[in-house]
Amino acid sequence: MRRCKWSQLFNSYRATLVRLLILMLILISGCTQHSNSGNEFLIYAHHENMNDELRESLFKCLIAEEIEYKIDRDKNVLIKKKDLKPAVARCS
Repeated sequence: MRRCKWSQLFNSYRATLVRLLILMLILISGCTQHSNSGNEFLIYAHHENMNDELRESLFKCLIAEEIEYKIDRDKNVLIKKKDLKPAVARCS
């Protein structure tokens, strides 16, 4: 009889521990995804709004401010989401 109570108690603790571990894994994976969200690239300047002179000026500013950028196949200028505010403040 005593053995049965300890066994039931252990099983309930084990089930709680498993649930707690699953919850922690979900929270950790959510935090990881959130921290990477600033690394996605957004269109900062559309190609229709820029001539070659403006584009070169923008590139010089982005380089001077050490803001990473890319150019897509349509010649849009892309920057990381986390760099959007500094780019607007310094390179607009």
